[in-house]
Amino acid sequence: MASTEDEAILREMDRRPLEATRQGNDRARTIRVVVATPLGHAGRGGIDRLNDAIFETIEARSQLHIHLDRLVTRGKGSLFKAQLVFAFALLRLALMRLRGQVDALHIHLSDRGSSYRKAVVGRVAEYLRIPYVVHLHGAIFEEFWSAAPPIVARAINRLFEQSERIVVLGQHWADVVCGQLPQVAPKTTILPNVTRTRQRGHVPDKDGRIRITFLGELGARKGTPQLIDALSLLANRPEWTATIAGNGSVDESRIRLRSLAIDGRVSIPGWLDSTATDELLCRTDILVLPSFAEGLPMVILEAFAHAIPVVATPVGAIPEVIEDGRNGLLVPVGNVSALAAALVRLIGGPELRRTLGQAAKRDHAQRYDIDSYVDQLAAMWRQITRAPHQALLYDPRLLPRRPMT
Repeated sequence: MASTEDEAILREMDRRPLEATRQGNDRARTIRVVVATPLGHAGRGGIDRLNDAIFETIEARSQLHIHLDRLVTRGKGSLFKAQLVFAFALLRLALMRLRGQVDALHIHLSDRGSSYRKAVVGRVAEYLRIPYVVHLHGAIFEEFWSAAPPIVARAINRLFEQSERIVVLGQHWADVVCGQLPQVAPKTTILPNVTRTRQRGHVPDKDGRIRITFLGELGARKGTPQLIDALSLLANRPEWTATIAGNGSVDESRIRLRSLAIDGRVSIPGWLDSTATDELLCRTDILVLPSFAEGLPMVILEAFAHAIPVVATPVGAIPEVIEDGRNGLLVPVGNVSALAAALVRLIGGPELRRTLGQAAKRDHAQRYDIDSYVDQLAAMWRQITRAPHQALLYDPRLLPRRPMT
């Protein structure tokens, strides 16, 4: 007759194959994730660039068994058209849930209008019983949230509180969210932005000049006026040229360049698509981003992938990525003379440019590559969708019920 200890061992032996089978089935089951994003494929801005990289990587890795759909919540048109796009997005999300075409929702959250829209998306997901992740990006989200009217602040709080997971770009943003809502700390994860690895090499300038590049929205938040003023201080040095690329205050910036008589050395081509951006980075020697507020800019990580030394300001999660003097240079916010001095160091220091750029490229390979990032996202989505998805099939017994108050 078997002892109690023997019976326990036999039960454990019986349980293990079943558990292994259950885990294997969970990994093999394709889960459907809807990604709420502002503009959609090839949209302007870091969120859509990140999403494009995620979609491309997951589509190439069928073994992950993840099916992604974009849910465009803002669109590329006017404010009136944006309202129609948003209404259609809510309707589409409800239909996908009714048809069993969504297991999880990934909500990219920024500040201002994005917060209003995503709070509504989160509430709809809550009623439809769709588990969701909130992925925070907004550069001025901290200021927006703290100054928001009470009804808006409560809606944002609820969006975080009812989520299954919260993703932030760095410790700075974890402190912002968890400082306001300590109860969400256990489900908050730090995932810095990532980019694809770049195989193309650096293309030297045929005339030997050092090429300085800015990529982003031209205007006060990104420090474009200070950059133009700093470049004017270098006008007596003939060995550099600069490109200030992006949307925003394009005309104002061109006028300022002309007034400083450096428009012949600084070009402003406007917005560049991903192909043109990659081409520009291949022909860049220094990337500069003197922002006043940031989340974690994609362009810094793209520069890292290209082994380009970066000059930036210590705002948002940037100081968690750039270690001054090791893989880039940090200058005080709004300090034109310090910005100019940092550029002079790099213009006249080929060995410093090489050292900083190589350290940045190593960091990118170890910390900011897309493949390991996608693995972490896939694991997160599976964790919040353990129960198999089930089509509602318009059965009123399965329709969401308003929670009791």
